[in-house]
Amino acid sequence: MYVGARIIKTGIAVTLAMFLCKILHIEPAVFAAISVVVNMQPSVRKALHNAWEQVWIHLLSVILAVLLGLTLGTSPLVTGLAVILIILLCNQLGWSGGITIGVVSIVFVLDSPANEFLPHAATRSLAVLLGLGVALVVNHILLPPEHKKKLFYELDRLFRDASTYFLDRLITFISSASLASYIAESPSELLERLEEVMNLYEHSREELTENDNPLLVERVLEICRGFIERGQTIGEMTAQRVKRRNSPDSPLPVDGLSSEYQMILDVLLDGERKLGLWARKVSIGLNQPHAVEKAKEDVEYWAEFDRVMDSWQRTVSGVFYLRAMMEIAVVATEMRWAGRRMKKLYDLGAFTGKNATTL
Repeated sequence: MYVGARIIKTGIAVTLAMFLCKILHIEPAVFAAISVVVNMQPSVRKALHNAWEQVWIHLLSVILAVLLGLTLGTSPLVTGLAVILIILLCNQLGWSGGITIGVVSIVFVLDSPANEFLPHAATRSLAVLLGLGVALVVNHILLPPEHKKKLFYELDRLFRDASTYFLDRLITFISSASLASYIAESPSELLERLEEVMNLYEHSREELTENDNPLLVERVLEICRGFIERGQTIGEMTAQRVKRRNSPDSPLPVDGLSSEYQMILDVLLDGERKLGLWARKVSIGLNQPHAVEKAKEDVEYWAEFDRVMDSWQRTVSGVFYLRAMMEIAVVATEMRWAGRRMKKLYDLGAFTGKNATTL
C-alpha cells in the first residue's frame, strides 16, 4: 500500500487544526478538520495560487449565508438557494476551483441553531477559516512535493531508452538478411514508463513555470512516443520480412545480396549512425545550456539514398521486391522524421530554465 506525501500532510493538518480549535475554544472542531481536507492541494504552487481565492470565497459564502439566514431563516430550502447562488457567483468570478469550500462554508453556517444563529455562525466560520489556514501552512512547509525534479529526471531517462529502442529496431531491420528468424517483442515496459511520465507531467503542470521550458517537456514526451510506436512498427515489419525471405518460395539469389541492395543497406546504416549521434547530442542538451544550431536536413545524405535506391530498382522486378522497396521506403521515412524532430528538439534548449541561446 502506497502512502504518499499528500496523505501524510492531510492527516497531520487535520490533527493540528483540531488541536488549535481545542486551544482556542472554537467549536465544533470537526468543521476545521473538514475544511483542511477540502483545501489540501496537490502542490505548493497550486496552494499558494489558490490561497486568496479560497479566502475570498469563504468570506463571500459566510456573508451570503448570514444575510440569508437573518432574512429568510435556516431551512433546507434557504440552504439550497444559498448553494445555488454561491456556485453562480464563483463561476461568474472565475473561481470555479473554490466552489467546494464555498458550499461547505454555507452549509456549516446555515446549519447553526436558529435561536443562536449569529454566535454559532461566527464560530463555525472561524473553524472553517482556521482549517483553510492550517492546510495552506502545512502544504507549504511539510513534505513539499518534488514532482518537477523527478519529471526532468524521468524524461531524460525515457528519451535515452526510447531513442535507443528506435535505433536498435533500425539496426535489426538493416541486418535482417542474416537472420534465420525474428520475433518482434512488444515495448510494453517503455509504454508503461511513458504513461507514468505523462501522469507525472500532469501532477507537475502546476509547478512548471516559463523558466522550466514547458514546451520542451511536451516535445520530449511527443518524440518519445514517436520513437516507441515507430520502432514497434519497424520491428513488426522486420519480423514479416525475415519470415518472407526465409520461406521456401523466396526468389532471393543463392549467392547472397546484390551489390546494389548492399549499397542501400550501407546508406541506411550510415543514417542510423548519424541519428545515434543526434540522440546523444539531444540527451546531453536536455540538461545543459547550449546554442541554437538551426541544423538543416542532410540533403547530401538523402540524395545519396535516392541514387542507390534508384540503382537497385532498375535491377529487380516482381511483387517480392516491390514489398522490399516499400519497407525500405517506410524505414527511410521514419529515419527522416527522427532526424528532423531531434534537430528541432535540440534547439528548444534545456530543462529548468537553461534554454538554448541564439548564435
